[in-house]
Amino acid sequence: MSESSQSEGQRSRRVEDCRGDFEEVSRLIERSWAENTQQPLLYPADFLSSCFEYPGAGFSLAPSIYSGSTPLAFAAAFPRRVLVKGRELNVVIITFLTVAIELKKRGYGILLWSELVKRAQAAGFDGMVNYCADGESMNSMILGCCQMLQLPTVLAYTIPYWSRILQARMVENTEAEPSADVAERFLGLTGPIAKQTPLARLWSRKEAEWQCQRRFGSLVAESESGSRRGMLVGYIMPIANASRTKCLIVEDVLWGDLEPQERDRLAKVLLDRAASAGVQMAVVPRLGYADLAPFHTARFRPSQRVLHMYLTVWNGEPCTEALSSVYLDVF
Repeated sequence: MSESSQSEGQRSRRVEDCRGDFEEVSRLIERSWAENTQQPLLYPADFLSSCFEYPGAGFSLAPSIYSGSTPLAFAAAFPRRVLVKGRELNVVIITFLTVAIELKKRGYGILLWSELVKRAQAAGFDGMVNYCADGESMNSMILGCCQMLQLPTVLAYTIPYWSRILQARMVENTEAEPSADVAERFLGLTGPIAKQTPLARLWSRKEAEWQCQRRFGSLVAESESGSRRGMLVGYIMPIANASRTKCLIVEDVLWGDLEPQERDRLAKVLLDRAASAGVQMAVVPRLGYADLAPFHTARFRPSQRVLHMYLTVWNGEPCTEALSSVYLDVF
């Protein structure tokens, strides 16, 4: 290879901001993650674009490596405001760390992840959350990199999942779609969780509107019985299999002050609405902040999927022990 060709190759593989080419990034993720031991979700361009519409998100927290116009590696971090044992922190969730198959085990993943951590620190965030599937090599990479960078990191929570198969069908009387002021009701239901959960997500009005109304595949079910209210919020994603099976991820379990039988009915409303949208599988992470008995009644059972949540706090007192429960999105 000539000296000019080597120079061109080096320039084309420097770390830069994501260019917003979500179709290409989606294909990169699908090809790379096909080698994972667990069946991954498919992350279509519309979903990725929706993630970057979240308030405060931006390409400066999405370092990427390109060869010409082709993305070879990608990672992203999304801002979250959380309350950790009474202390309010601004953290990022690091996700979508992806390297092209032909470049794996060459250090690109570590390079990109380390760059993302530096960017998050420079932007003033207090810490980060990393999720890793049980049994994947990412677990040792995250812990090793945090140790190398002298970042205090703890395995804060291990997240098992429940799931069930749905029969995609048209269902009558699935109740009305949520009204325009759903974000206000959402905020009212999430507020009490922070008072009783060691790590709990805090919401702004704009974030709640994104969660309930503007995110890709959003699905909301509500229940009102006199003064009692409850809400379930999730989103629909395809699985990266040949049939592109639609999957419902239940994200916010907000029973409010509903009675047990009312919670059961609310779970049924959500699943009926999902079935009407063609969903064939539904999953819910067990995070400990909400009673999942209504999902057991709805025939959810433990699945093989398990994630580990690593919490790093670099600004102020670090978290040094596992948490009893968590209210935070998992992806």
